[in-house]
Amino acid sequence: MRKHENVEYTNPFELLFLMGSTVAVFLGIIFVLNRIMSFGLLKAILAFVLAGIYFYLLKKKFVVKISDFELTSKQLEWNNKNVDFKNLEYYKIHWMKGAGIKFKLKNGKTVRLSSNDNFCNSEKFVNLCHNIDSKLLKYNNGQIERKKSFFESKKGYYFAVIISILFVIGTIYKSFTDEKFNFGNFALILVSLGIIWSGVKWKRE
Repeated sequence: MRKHENVEYTNPFELLFLMGSTVAVFLGIIFVLNRIMSFGLLKAILAFVLAGIYFYLLKKKFVVKISDFELTSKQLEWNNKNVDFKNLEYYKIHWMKGAGIKFKLKNGKTVRLSSNDNFCNSEKFVNLCHNIDSKLLKYNNGQIERKKSFFESKKGYYFAVIISILFVIGTIYKSFTDEKFNFGNFALILVSLGIIWSGVKWKRE
């Protein structure tokens, strides 16, 4: 048995709700403030602060969880929950901006766990996923199917290559046609490419 302590993780759907609801709260505050005050910049700052407080409280209290995981040769257990490996139909792991794992059980139930660098300290969760992967690849002589995530596949790899090539071509073109180079957009695209390539794990066989 191997114990992983104080692992930060989220449920992907709860994280999606957090992001969507924060945007909705921000827009709702703007809508209300439009009816009671006329200072544009002040409204934006106030809405941003209040939405930020909402985001922080919901993230800390309900979305980001910290648990101890126990990984044995037969199951993964945490918070009185468990995934029994004998009941697994398949599993899938992605490694983009941290890691995420999906367990598909034979009874049709799906269990999803993730830890994104932007919301969690994901180092321990990534290590946990590596250990789970190692266990399941060996379980019952490799009888559990391991499905590849998009960026573990050849299609994902070539998608990343094509996007990178288009970025280089576009950057060269803009440098010759525009007098002013937008470093903000350039940095944003670089960050986006970094996120994509962080998840690329395809290897030529």
